[in-house]
Amino acid sequence: MKKILILILAAFVAATGALAQGNPAENAALAGGFVRIGEFQSISRNNVGASSFLFPREDKLVTGLHSSVSSEEFLGGLQAVNSMYNQIGYNLVSYGWKGSGPGFHTIELGAKVNYGLSIPKEIFHILKNGTAQSPYDLSALRAFGNVYGEIAYGYAVPLGDNFSLGGRVKLLVGLNSVNLFARQFNLTTTEDRYEFDLHAFLDITNGSKKIGTDEAGCLDYTSFSGKGKLGAPTGGGLALDLGFVWRPFDGFSLSASLQDLGGIIWYYGNAGLSSGTYSFEGLKGLTTDELSQEKIMERLKATGEEVLGVIKPRAVDGRFKFRSIPLTASAAASYAMPFWKNLSLDASGLYTGYSWCAPYWEARCGLSLDFPGAFHIGANAGTGAYGFVYGVKGSLEFLSFRLYAGYENGIGGVIPYEGTPLKANNKTILVGLTYLIK
Repeated sequence: MKKILILILAAFVAATGALAQGNPAENAALAGGFVRIGEFQSISRNNVGASSFLFPREDKLVTGLHSSVSSEEFLGGLQAVNSMYNQIGYNLVSYGWKGSGPGFHTIELGAKVNYGLSIPKEIFHILKNGTAQSPYDLSALRAFGNVYGEIAYGYAVPLGDNFSLGGRVKLLVGLNSVNLFARQFNLTTTEDRYEFDLHAFLDITNGSKKIGTDEAGCLDYTSFSGKGKLGAPTGGGLALDLGFVWRPFDGFSLSASLQDLGGIIWYYGNAGLSSGTYSFEGLKGLTTDELSQEKIMERLKATGEEVLGVIKPRAVDGRFKFRSIPLTASAAASYAMPFWKNLSLDASGLYTGYSWCAPYWEARCGLSLDFPGAFHIGANAGTGAYGFVYGVKGSLEFLSFRLYAGYENGIGGVIPYEGTPLKANNKTILVGLTYLIK
């Protein structure tokens, strides 16, 4: 019932013209200006869900590490690299106006937060079956998070009656970044110990306080120096959006865009390096009884503390590093029905490339109903990297205000009363408000 209500609400609330992160060429068709008073977008893309780790047994749920769950059942539902990615974008304000020439100008101010985690399947294989098949390559293990602001200028221009081009240049202001990754992370085992062959980096910007060091020159997370600088720039960069819209005949349009081509040069004032061979006892003493009684989390916590103790990063000089932001390519087509121009058949495709996990793609078809000056509503369905997807979008116009929203998801259900997706999922939520200058 909750999901039905969400879909209905979303259906009654995409705006005419480009969204803050849409195809910039779409603005070329606007006759008047606009002020966008905020736009919120949340994107979640995970190639595994809770059902990959939780299994029903009699009247309860157990983890895949439970003795009643076979290795084939547990490990067969995991990916080679299990990744989680989340992005939150907020367009604080946008202003668009028609210039003295044929073009349309936009200025936008916004902020983005993205974070994620990638865990190789080998880690779960070790937890489930032990380390008989060592050595293991764990170099796909990674955790990251970034916060940055965007100041953008866009320009769109019609070229003749049927074709439009648009571009957007973004100044990226890095606010904070954390990045943990390994160029080499091999695990081998002896009869009573684990051994890591490790070459890993820990990069943290000094937008907050400076992390201190201990007597051995390693980063000491209990010691800080200096004043907090949260919000002060710690990086800078540029990104570019490009797009076109082609209307070869009345009622049909074809468009494509490339968004976020670029990245940020960060200054990581808190930098660490772990390089060498390390050994620890870890889970060698883990018993079957502990697994069956679901005490594994206690052992994992203790093991994690032990690992951090032996591979403690050595502090190194601050360094500059370039990090690309997720690059998205999209295409769309729309055909207005000859018997009723308000009804359109739509098709769209999207591809997003990441530097830290597998790319995401999807293809959709749908229908939309448009009554200019009143409301717009659309629904779509298709397939993507994680399976079946669907979505609804719409806008409602009153006086000079337009409220718009969209909701996209994959089918698979969530954990009751908690909301965690049960299966691999892509979820996007979009809400915004625009004041039209007519």
